[in-house]
Amino acid sequence: MRYVRVASVPDLLEALRDDGAAVLAGGTDLLVKMHAGLLSADLLVDISDLAALRGVSETAGRIEIKAATPAEDLIASELIRERLPMLATVLRRLGSVQIRNRGTLGGNLVNASPAADGAVALLLYDAEVVLTGPSGDRVLPVEEFLVGPGRTSLERGEFVREIRVPAPERTLLGFFHKVGKRRAMTIAIASVGALLEIENGRIREARIAAGSVAPVPLRLRRVEDRLHSADLTDETIEAAKRLAATSVSPIDDVRASAAYRRAVVGDLVARALRSARS
Repeated sequence: MRYVRVASVPDLLEALRDDGAAVLAGGTDLLVKMHAGLLSADLLVDISDLAALRGVSETAGRIEIKAATPAEDLIASELIRERLPMLATVLRRLGSVQIRNRGTLGGNLVNASPAADGAVALLLYDAEVVLTGPSGDRVLPVEEFLVGPGRTSLERGEFVREIRVPAPERTLLGFFHKVGKRRAMTIAIASVGALLEIENGRIREARIAAGSVAPVPLRLRRVEDRLHSADLTDETIEAAKRLAATSVSPIDDVRASAAYRRAVVGDLVARALRSARS
């Protein structure tokens, strides 16, 4: 295996011309997969010191997060905490302090785990992914970037350059909870995030996303449509709970059954709505 540390975007693009190249940022997912024999690479392209891929800024009505920015840097960012508080909340639940200091938001997306916590928050914020390759840049919504377990829309020679989030026009009530087999550093059996606007007991806006209950993290659009402009009553909450449970397509695995995951998603959606009402 060969290794190269790149110092510029042109150097990175040149290295990615190699068919066996893999991008190494924090390595918290990549190296684990390599040690387990799930992934092989002829060339590791280290971008950890590439300044062009680190940092957070707000410009032209959007917040831009460079793909190789460590999770802990995002949590510490005043811009993220104030403008995208749901993302900060989710990242605080991501692994351990050591993992958050190495792992990156871009890497969390490229890993494309159905249980990716970062993707849940980005879905709620209608985020886009900027992909850079030999032919230039292209932009995809996170929903289109994630294709299946471990699969993304990245093409040969491309890398994730940044994540773009429309700057929120107002603050919404946030909720995030994941269920796992332990209290800390757990991989979600099921997770739900929500951003809600409630006015005089009526739901003005509802964004709901779930993880670990489908091939990719997903927005629960049918639930959102049911909640839009609805009064936040017990009947509405119960209807949303039932609809959420039927809007996902989980599997049975070593961590939980599909039936359990459906029940958890419904319960978490109901918990989010009750929390907003109170």
